[in-house]
Amino acid sequence: MTGTIKRVALTHIQIPLKEPFRISGGEVAIKDAISVALETDAAVGLGESAPMPASFGYSGDTPEGCWDDLCERIVPGLLGWSFGSIEEIAARAEKAGGSRFAVAGVETACWDLLAQSRHETIAELLGAAHSFVNHQIESGLAVGLYPTVVELLKTIETHLAEGYRRVKIKIAPGRDIELVRAVRQHFGDELPLMVDANGAYTREDIGLFRQLDALDLLMFEQPMAANDLDGLAALQAAVTTPVCLDETADTLEHTADALRRGAGRIVNIKIQRAGGFGPALAMHDLCQAHGAACWVGTMPELGIGQAQGIHLATLANCKYPTDIEPSARWFVDDYVVPRLELTGPGLFSVPTRPGLGFQVDPAKLRRYQVRQREFTTHTSA
Repeated sequence: MTGTIKRVALTHIQIPLKEPFRISGGEVAIKDAISVALETDAAVGLGESAPMPASFGYSGDTPEGCWDDLCERIVPGLLGWSFGSIEEIAARAEKAGGSRFAVAGVETACWDLLAQSRHETIAELLGAAHSFVNHQIESGLAVGLYPTVVELLKTIETHLAEGYRRVKIKIAPGRDIELVRAVRQHFGDELPLMVDANGAYTREDIGLFRQLDALDLLMFEQPMAANDLDGLAALQAAVTTPVCLDETADTLEHTADALRRGAGRIVNIKIQRAGGFGPALAMHDLCQAHGAACWVGTMPELGIGQAQGIHLATLANCKYPTDIEPSARWFVDDYVVPRLELTGPGLFSVPTRPGLGFQVDPAKLRRYQVRQREFTTHTSA
């Protein structure tokens, strides 16, 4: 049993990216995140709510909306609460209401508290596979759209020296076959390569994907709109390359429907989008039951959010390298201790300390703070 939650601190922070990140739906230059700290007399549980801004076009969840949900609907009811199981966390999260991104910030912090109270890592609490080599998980390089093919190739070349286990490039209509062929010609056929379209194509583009099918790709990630299950199924039937569901995999029910209809053979699980560790674990188990492999994606989050993905990626059915990358790959700074860094060629070590295994740097939190709100059992400000 955890102790009673006596204080909750929410801190909205913004940290600039090293360069704008571009996908087919927009670009972002600053990363927003809401740090969540749940305090008992014995421990602090850490979570992060990290939606993209509205201008990025990823989803309807925004930092402003999540802040309001956390402050007005979710956090006040946590004060005075204690719990002793993941089932209790799930029941509380289900009743919380609000954005799944907002719920994820609190739900994951609860998992951190519970794991610490049991002297387990979050990976162990999730039921981690014992087969991950030397307690490490694989990292994959993800790169956005660039103005020129030369810039794309230079970016990939620069980062491949760090030993990433696969490369993902973004594509968009009119910027697809040329990019993939250029990467294949420059780096060879042995490079594990996949493409991510962020839902930018339609069934009229199946012929294009047949051409990409000949280029030996790991997967086509979300080639069509999230709700176009018929189109995704038609594409999967027309090609041998697996279709990976990303934006489609927003809820357990939607993912199950997509898998039943043959809309894809791989699923990208994002903790934020799912609403926390519990829903992400359920999605992992669903994929395993359907014979669909999965892997852990990011958008990317800041340090706490990405550290959560390291734990999730230890599960048995996570068959592909994650999108988790070092903080320094994306951001000018981060707010976690220790810094999120590779500990081997393309590898992250899974923390062995109880709970998440990462802490917040208070000085960095203050440096990048946009706003802060504190709730206690006595007062709320």
